[in-house]
Amino acid sequence: MSSDDILLRAFENSAGHMANLDSVRAIVEGLAGHGHSLEDIIQNLEREMEEAEVTLRTDLRILINEMQHLVRRMTSA
Repeated sequence: MSSDDILLRAFENSAGHMANLDSVRAIVEGLAGHGHSLEDIIQNLEREMEEAEVTLRTDLRILINEMQHLVRRMTSA
């Protein structure tokens, strides 16, 4: 599974828990399709969190946690 696949699946899995769905969707769409590594995607999301208001920071943390969860499941399977 590519890093974009992980990002998109994590977004799908966690979207129901997000308060700022449109904002997170825009960030995800901006990151997907550029060939970023998983580490680069997470770093970009963390940079987005630095200037974001608290609920958007929480939503991005949910997304990052879900990405890490998917990676752990893939590596343990």
